[in-house]
Amino acid sequence: MSRQHLSRQYSRLSRTCLRLSAIAAGLLASGVALADAQLAPDLVARLAGALPLEELEIVVSYDQSGPVSSGQLEGLRSLGITRGRTMHHLPIAGALATPAEIRALALRSDVLSIHLNRELRYHNADARQLSGVDAVQADPDYGYTGEGVTVMVNDSGIDATHEDLKFGENVVENVQALTNLSSILGFLPATYLEGQLNTDVSSGHGTHCAGSVGGTGERSGGLHRGVAPGADIVGYGSGAVISILDAVGGFDYAIDKQHAFDAPIRVISNSWGSSGDFDPTDPVNIASYEAYKHGIVSVFAAGNDGPGADTHNPYAQAPWVISVAAGNKDGTLADFSSRGNPGESGSFGMADGSQWTYVNQPTLVATGVDVVSTRALTGALPLLATGQDVNLDPLHVPFYTHMSGTSMATPHVAGIVALLLEANPGLTPLEVKQVLHDTADPMPGRAAWEVGGGHVDAYEAVGVASGL
Repeated sequence: MSRQHLSRQYSRLSRTCLRLSAIAAGLLASGVALADAQLAPDLVARLAGALPLEELEIVVSYDQSGPVSSGQLEGLRSLGITRGRTMHHLPIAGALATPAEIRALALRSDVLSIHLNRELRYHNADARQLSGVDAVQADPDYGYTGEGVTVMVNDSGIDATHEDLKFGENVVENVQALTNLSSILGFLPATYLEGQLNTDVSSGHGTHCAGSVGGTGERSGGLHRGVAPGADIVGYGSGAVISILDAVGGFDYAIDKQHAFDAPIRVISNSWGSSGDFDPTDPVNIASYEAYKHGIVSVFAAGNDGPGADTHNPYAQAPWVISVAAGNKDGTLADFSSRGNPGESGSFGMADGSQWTYVNQPTLVATGVDVVSTRALTGALPLLATGQDVNLDPLHVPFYTHMSGTSMATPHVAGIVALLLEANPGLTPLEVKQVLHDTADPMPGRAAWEVGGGHVDAYEAVGVASGL
């Protein structure tokens, strides 16, 4: 690197520091406290080792219910933060910023929290019988299939060329997320590509989840159909790697397009998560709360970090979402399924003034071991066929596969939620959660911090829901 280039870099750094020092001094003089915003622990650690001119991908959450305003965007630009994306309905922006710019941003009284745009983790016909879904659809008094309900699968994507998940039929929309920050100039609204035949080209995770929700079973004569084959499905695909901004974008899309289809979006299936403590200022929790306020039920994977205590996905701990642990096919709890923390709970408030209490435990358990569902016809999963699909009919192997994890239990419950909402469209998200918890079958020898209410019982849940 030339001396002239270094001179220009240090000159820019000097000007930036002077400008940010002046802004910080002005804010302090106005009575704004230092570190008014909550900085996520991983961001604090990253700032400690970051170079002065290094641009970090951050997610900024504002202390409000509505979207980021033009004035707040000007506030970002005044700090030198000029590139990023804003959501259409959420008080959240993704941005590229240097350490000094981030520290100055934290002084703003309207900023609730700042997080790294870190990567999250996917929590990777027997299940239908064990959960009572077959009984629901065999009973002439019920027969619910999820008709009139749209479920969003917020995941790696969907291969909608699959006969069980055909685009334009049960998959009414298939969206590719476009949340990359480094390739844009200026601040842009969240963007995406709609009408995509296949958004799951490198993983297969989302296609498997979508099949569990509402695959038609076309390629297996109905044998491997999903829980709610009458439901409509919207895929929101983030690819093989999902970040906070990707995940939040899915919620923003669901709220924006809630009534854009023949049946409204009432459920979001989220088979991914993180680790650490529950944080109501986390952008994902803010996003799921905004979805809750729009009457959308968010279903989250409890995580695959068991069997120890306090391993529960923090996004699954929000009191307005449903947390799903994984069970074996004999009805017992899977060893890998994440557990809550005995006795842990806490109270907090949201930006709209509402007060909540969270309890660190799953809501219930659903089968999550060796679950058979749709296989993406492209991507990684076909390469695994010979080793893990020995119990499948050879004619079905190209189109279906086994997977295990709370990722597989989650869309199963999302499909059951669709059945409940068909039975009683007036149910609120909290009523759906309560019905599922209260009708679950107890699991002997297991405490609530491990299994919540117990193993899901769709038949009992639909019976209660239809009578409310």
